Amino acid sequence: MKRSFGYPEGVFMGVKKVNHSGISVSDMEKSLEFYCGVLGLELVMDFDVDRHAGLDEVVGMTNAVGRVVMLAAGDSLVELWCYSHPLGRALPIDYSPSDKGVTHIALEVDDVDKMYMRVVNAGFRAKSAPLDLGIHKTCYVHGPDDEIIELLEDRSDREMMARITRRTLAARDARESSSSARNISDQSELKREQVIK
Repeated sequence: MKRSFGYPEGVFMGVKKVNHSGISVSDMEKSLEFYCGVLGLELVMDFDVDRHAGLDEVVGMTNAVGRVVMLAAGDSLVELWCYSHPLGRALPIDYSPSDKGVTHIALEVDDVDKMYMRVVNAGFRAKSAPLDLGIHKTCYVHGPDDEIIELLEDRSDREMMARITRRTLAARDARESSSSARNISDQSELKREQVIK
């Protein structure tokens, strides 16, 4: 299935922006030390939740009790939830960015090398030191509950992403055309073999 790139002229997209990213944590104080103390996010809301019927319905749980904290990262928000009921499961020890579902959040920083050193010096682990990938200089680090946070210096803009997408789509089309041609050739060869037999 082919998808067009971008939105047709005059079509309004209903989503305005990503409002926040939510992370369930096991120890709020430990997580606040990491997200505020190490990464430098600003605490903008701290709220205790005790069996709110509307919340139960929205999140699909019964008798949800916990603490929710909103942290500002520039114009974006990170929401930390520490549920005391029901208790959640820990991430599996071999949790990987290729696992299904939401696997990480990305925080844009001024200096990824300095932020990486701050995280590592605070005792948290990283998958690698920052690497320059062209559109980003980036690294993945792990938070207190082993959640994955990408730290990056962003060098991309919409035009750069559009150029990359156009090149990728053209390369995909070329591969698909080549694959189709090979399949037709293989089918012709198979028919010739059947005729010879």
